[in-house]
Amino acid sequence: MKEQISTISEKLISLFHERGLGIIDVIQDVPPIFSILEQGYRELKEIVSSYKFPTLKDEICFFREIKPQLFSKLIFLQKIYQLKLNRPVSNEATLKIYLEQEYEKINTFFSSNLDFIQYYRSGKTSLDKYHFSRGNHEILLSLESIYLERDSKFSTLSDFKVAKLLANEMYAAYLNCELARINCENLGLGAIIGVQSNEKWTDSKAALAEIVYGIHLLHSVNGGNIDIKVLATIFSKMFNVDLSDIYHIFLEIRNRKGDRTIYLDRMIEALNKRMDELDNK
Repeated sequence: MKEQISTISEKLISLFHERGLGIIDVIQDVPPIFSILEQGYRELKEIVSSYKFPTLKDEICFFREIKPQLFSKLIFLQKIYQLKLNRPVSNEATLKIYLEQEYEKINTFFSSNLDFIQYYRSGKTSLDKYHFSRGNHEILLSLESIYLERDSKFSTLSDFKVAKLLANEMYAAYLNCELARINCENLGLGAIIGVQSNEKWTDSKAALAEIVYGIHLLHSVNGGNIDIKVLATIFSKMFNVDLSDIYHIFLEIRNRKGDRTIYLDRMIEALNKRMDELDNK
């Protein structure tokens, strides 16, 4: 049963990474992805609700790590879908205010849950039994509609809070992209960068994002005096790939388990191998 829970979770997270980073039209692309994830989430809920974890450590791991990772994706997709659905049809100034108001909601959540967020982010575990094992509940007077489905067999005191924290981090990255897009358009970035090339990037967007961030962090263009969004747009035009969600992609890279710089490591290995081959000729 433990392996089944792990398999379902990993499959759904992989699906989100694969299809979520490829979203072009939010209104059209999000609902089918959300539907698949929601179905998997309900399947997981059915299994876990009647499952007794072998150890308390296993139960805490599921509700602190596994469930929030999955549920956060559902919250995030719902947020960006509603953002696009309710997007004002007006000038850029009005749109910017709309996006900044969404950002303020994120700040309010962080301010209201600061103690818990500090506990979670610091990696402390002393209160995990209280926060992430079933049976510890408080009466909450203010609940969001998405949380009303709370089931004591599939919920703990704080797993939803972690899910919302992770979702808000992704949402903040998404809002940064939208705000940066407006700023770039105001600066006339298209005219600065020039004509689109005919070349096509044939690896993953995450792979190109690793390169873009590496160049930016090493200050290799203009001595570092260039915005990451501008740099991403240059590569987008150079290789005909959409990197408008560069912040979101970076967040997904940062959240990888184990080796996070997959493409850069492959590049180093391939380059060293080629030089070794030439040295041995």
